[in-house]
Amino acid sequence: LSGTPVLKRTLRDSLLQRYTIGSLNVESWDLLIDPRGRMNRTVWMRFQENVERVIRDLMAVGILDREKERVTTPDRRLIVTEENEEIIHALGDYYDLAEARTKALERLNTLYPEQSPLVRLGIELVSFFLRPTLRYDEATYEERVTDAMARVPLSSGFVYEDEKIVDRNERITPEIRKKLVSLAAKMAEKGMREGGVQRLFPFVGRILFVFVLLFLLGTYIGLERPEILEDNKSVLLIALVIFFVGLLTFVVRRLDASEYLVPTTMGAMLLASLFDARIGYASTAVLGVLVGGLWGSEFNLMVVSFFVGVVGVLVIKRVRDRSQLIQAIIYMAGAYVLVITFMGFLQFLPLRDIVRQWPYGTINGLFTPIVTYGLLALVETVFDITTDFTLLELSNLNRPLLKELSVQAAGTYHHSIVVGNLAEAAAQAVGANSLLARVGSYYHDIGKIEKPEYYVENQVAGVNPHQKLTPRMSALILSNHMKRGLELAESYKLPSSIRDIVAQHHGTTVMSFFYQKAVAKAGSEEVNENDYRYPGPRPRSKEAAIVMLADAVEAAARSLKDPTHSRLKGLIEDLVDERFKAGQLDESPLTLRDLERIKESFLTILAGTFHARVEYKEPEEPTISKQKSKHAAAG
Repeated sequence: LSGTPVLKRTLRDSLLQRYTIGSLNVESWDLLIDPRGRMNRTVWMRFQENVERVIRDLMAVGILDREKERVTTPDRRLIVTEENEEIIHALGDYYDLAEARTKALERLNTLYPEQSPLVRLGIELVSFFLRPTLRYDEATYEERVTDAMARVPLSSGFVYEDEKIVDRNERITPEIRKKLVSLAAKMAEKGMREGGVQRLFPFVGRILFVFVLLFLLGTYIGLERPEILEDNKSVLLIALVIFFVGLLTFVVRRLDASEYLVPTTMGAMLLASLFDARIGYASTAVLGVLVGGLWGSEFNLMVVSFFVGVVGVLVIKRVRDRSQLIQAIIYMAGAYVLVITFMGFLQFLPLRDIVRQWPYGTINGLFTPIVTYGLLALVETVFDITTDFTLLELSNLNRPLLKELSVQAAGTYHHSIVVGNLAEAAAQAVGANSLLARVGSYYHDIGKIEKPEYYVENQVAGVNPHQKLTPRMSALILSNHMKRGLELAESYKLPSSIRDIVAQHHGTTVMSFFYQKAVAKAGSEEVNENDYRYPGPRPRSKEAAIVMLADAVEAAARSLKDPTHSRLKGLIEDLVDERFKAGQLDESPLTLRDLERIKESFLTILAGTFHARVEYKEPEEPTISKQKSKHAAAG
């Protein structure tokens, strides 16, 4: 067939009219005609037949009206309904539109391996004429899924009456486990059908489960830290933390997320930071069992929560600055990955399944220390609890109150620093909060900012204002520094634990110097000893009692003229025994063994502070220098 450009247009128009293609790129039809306006009729007829055959073959197989990825059948099978007959086919037996185009392109490349223009034109025609032949009926699918789920019983298989399922020392196989689970579900189903009191058994069981866990935790706290149970705010805080962890576990479970996103460690780290490591470890065990039960008797989650919780308590108690917080994040993420790995090995899981769980544990490990650190500030404000993070901020000697103390009462400031060293060492020896003891020592005498000259450590050049005062007035001035210290502590918003040390560091001891002076002046008149006592109260915590002892020991040691090792030891023994016999330590939890350890730590620090020094003699001047000075004077 040959022709002019007019013939070319006529041919193209006839093809367009035959296929009624309005949106196709009509310039592509020129590919059928060479530059001279000729085209072999045989080639054209064969091309037409090939394209039609490709389209027919594809549509005969069946084309879905959606991508295969969106078909959610679990067994990857389809039920095809045709003329009221349902036939099950595999999903792979059909194409979606993308697969159909790919198959068409493969066929055309096979038919025209060296003629890419014809392949391009053929794929345009195929793409235009392809239409889905199978419609996905989603409503019917959902309806049948619902019906199928309703027909699934809570149990599977058969367990005959008096049939032995498993014997003692017999290995639990998957089949036996399936029978046990099925039997438990069937018994629960039977109990729900029977109604009456039995319907309440599962609910009562859950309540008892939680109650026993809380009872065990409360018993442990009562034995180790009974003062916590006496504080309603502390009890409420512990309950809120446990409830918060349980609520988040329920939410994660409902969202069908990974079990390794459950924030058990966050609860343990919070309680360890707010109280101490012992409470943190106990709460780790309780929370691990609790979340395992809430998840559905999940032993794996229980073990992971326990091990990672222990690591969390260890790292959070050592965080002192931001760099250590970063280390804590790394340790936590590593702990999750490690525990997930060895638990996967114990369960014979494929390595790819274990690695697939790593990101969830890593996310939990990364965010848990950060969230815990952020929640601590809120909890401290609401419940008036002091954590190590707050104490670290207060230990900064550039704080305004400490700066004012160093300027107004330099001797008291230096005394407080030394007392802090003594108290910190003693607290470490008896297992008390060493950071609280040191920081409390820094602030215990802040009341001396007012009238510092009335305290011996601030007096210079032997000027003592008390020489002009009566013993009673002197006692009032000294005891007033307790009241003034509490006022300053409240105005500077110091936490209650620091305020307690300020109020309790003298207890109800007698200002013996002024009391004896008053007795000497009174003669036969009776002097009321209570007028010369500090207002108290007596120390009620280990830290406050340690600060009391350190305060007395430091002041007495400074007055020794020759502080040898034996004299320091005797001084410490006398002062500690005196406070003990006077009943000043009766309300504190210190034991006799603790007092011995405190004495040893005091002696170690003071012996290093007042160590013997070598006495250096002044060198004599040479004789010639004396002669020169003599001549100079004469001159």
